[in-house]
Amino acid sequence: MKTKPEFRVYALRLAKKEGFETTHFCGIYKDFEVYTAGHKVPCVIGLPQVILANEKTVKFDNSGDPFKILDACKKLPKVVFEYDCICFFGSSYKLILLEDGRLIREDYNISMPIIKNCLTDDFEDLVINSPDLVKAIKQLINENKEELKSLLSKYIGNPGVCDGASETFRFGRMKIEGSNILTVSMEGHEENLKRYNAVEMGWEKDLLQFQRLFKKFQNKFHAYVEESLFNGEHKEEEE
Repeated sequence: MKTKPEFRVYALRLAKKEGFETTHFCGIYKDFEVYTAGHKVPCVIGLPQVILANEKTVKFDNSGDPFKILDACKKLPKVVFEYDCICFFGSSYKLILLEDGRLIREDYNISMPIIKNCLTDDFEDLVINSPDLVKAIKQLINENKEELKSLLSKYIGNPGVCDGASETFRFGRMKIEGSNILTVSMEGHEENLKRYNAVEMGWEKDLLQFQRLFKKFQNKFHAYVEESLFNGEHKEEEE
């Protein structure tokens, strides 16, 4: 089962074609994503107008009993944590920890992505199913909420790496994104600056702060999963 609506754009396009303005995702019914069509200003339009969408078709339901479909919809679990890694030279994938305990890895089936919208044919794999991991990550997010919030408005990334990774982290509703966040460790960067007589550019300390903070999350994930999960971990293993 998909972890989020994949066909929202197609459902909205069909809804607008029939005079509606908005769509609302309701859940999964059989092999379909279910949406209701509506207007920006609520108005009475009779029975709910249900749209069914999957990879083969997008259509209005004409069964005459929309409530049967809406009542049977399976709600998607909330995303607790997400890590999205897009590499020009390397693996491009997404890790998603869902509230029901599933840690899912989705591999992008392309060798050199140019833009995210080109990513197709995802391969989904269940890494582990652990409600205890969910509790642990939720607790970490709550304990470090203020520090995470302090980084939201800052540039987090390493512009000194040319061929690395575009990375996005989602902690509940908080999202941090940048380039090469985990590609190179910033530990000892001040010594390296002195060694090469270089000048600090301003992004180094914020990146180091985030890396140290995220190390807590990495350690917690690896208390449940032995395999490498995040960009840069294979380098640590080699060292």
